[in-house]
Amino acid sequence: MKTVIMQPNYLPWIGYVNLMKQSDVFVIYDDVQYTKNDWRNRNKIKTPDGCMWLTVPVHNGGKPMIKNVTVNDNLKWREKHLKALRMNYKGTFYFDEVYGFIEDVLSNRRKEHLYIISMALIVAIKSYLGLQCEIHYSSEIGFTDLKRTDRLVKICEQLKGTEYLSPNRSADYLEPEKFKDAGIELLWHNYRHPKYNQQWGDFITNLSVVDLLFNYGRKGVDLI
Repeated sequence: MKTVIMQPNYLPWIGYVNLMKQSDVFVIYDDVQYTKNDWRNRNKIKTPDGCMWLTVPVHNGGKPMIKNVTVNDNLKWREKHLKALRMNYKGTFYFDEVYGFIEDVLSNRRKEHLYIISMALIVAIKSYLGLQCEIHYSSEIGFTDLKRTDRLVKICEQLKGTEYLSPNRSADYLEPEKFKDAGIELLWHNYRHPKYNQQWGDFITNLSVVDLLFNYGRKGVDLI
């Protein structure tokens, strides 16, 4: 049973979706501190002039947990993001079906918490691509009194995980021996970004996965 534990990202990049594709259990780390100017509330799309950031403005005074951060709808960001997607992807073959589920999520103003909006988009992408992983939330599992690696190990144990797949950047703080002592194999995510046909000139890497989906639709799952 392969487990992945990740913070919720807004319109995540392809590597994030690859982690979902590889996992049996995908845990959303929603009860850790929110980080400003990070992937939690923004990502990039492609335009004729290069990359464009889509950033969700949030109310983030103090040091809130991810699950408590709310969006600032006074800045009309939902309309701006939908307009940007229409302007830059309306000529793609799969525009209607991909834009449709994004619009459904962003048009729902009852969703005020950033992580709920991000998760609605992640779940829609998961469903669209036919990914089979189970989704759980760390806030529902507990072990909040434990330090970083200890908690990850306990979450894996709680969900019967035998393997833990982690992004390479986590090597700076993870303690591999604790996974080994628990009988959990620690795997590193060495992701090689695929190159695919895009609009607007030379290929740009590390965009939101929606760039791939607009251009390839459900067939994009084979490239992720």
